[in-house]
Amino acid sequence: MFSGENSGIWAGGDIEYYGPNWRIQRRKARERDNFTCQDCGITEAEYGQELSVHHIIPFRAFNGDWKRANDLSNLITLCEHPCHRKRHSKEFWLKI
Repeated sequence: MFSGENSGIWAGGDIEYYGPNWRIQRRKARERDNFTCQDCGITEAEYGQELSVHHIIPFRAFNGDWKRANDLSNLITLCEHPCHRKRHSKEFWLKI
């Protein structure tokens, strides 16, 4: 519902943009985080769909080095709304 072109943060492209290991790393991050949003605590079962996986340091900051960008230490599981959207908002970054 809030993914891809329906997301408020959509910048074009497709999931392969994050490199050939993205799907595996995304799954590992969700498993590590017990399929639970790390900000609000909602589970995928409660949310009714898969949660998002967010790059803590933006993927673009790695200049195409998808191995470093997709390292599990740089990934966090979040619900799309509101938590993932908050992470991408200017308001969130001004608080850090």
